[in-house]
Amino acid sequence: MSLYVLRLRDGNCIIADASSEEEATAKAIPLAASEVASVRPLASFVAQFSLTDEGELAATILDRKTVADLHEHEYPLLHAAHVHSYQDFGVSETDSNTDAVLFNSAASRHAKQWDTRDKQTVRYAVQQERLRFAH
Repeated sequence: MSLYVLRLRDGNCIIADASSEEEATAKAIPLAASEVASVRPLASFVAQFSLTDEGELAATILDRKTVADLHEHEYPLLHAAHVHSYQDFGVSETDSNTDAVLFNSAASRHAKQWDTRDKQTVRYAVQQERLRFAH
């Protein structure tokens, strides 16, 4: 079995464990809100599942390799927007260059410092990613 990432036409992705792309697609169809646009093996996948007070499981991807892989292949426009914004704005002084940056108060303050232009650039990239495979 291998892990596959399925990029949907609406901009979302599904990760499925399967023996082939066809099997991964078949597993994803009941979950997909839109048509599958692409399927490929996923080299790295690490996610954290947190139990909410309401009894739900919330998933967060914190693994750099997983996020970088998804940005490179499934979300290249979003990746370019982030790179552009960080080149202009720079990284936070509190962000570690070696450790994963978790969603803590320092990271939250850093995100709030992004100016309107950077936020609009990322929002535009999100819109373009959602439309990239649209019919």
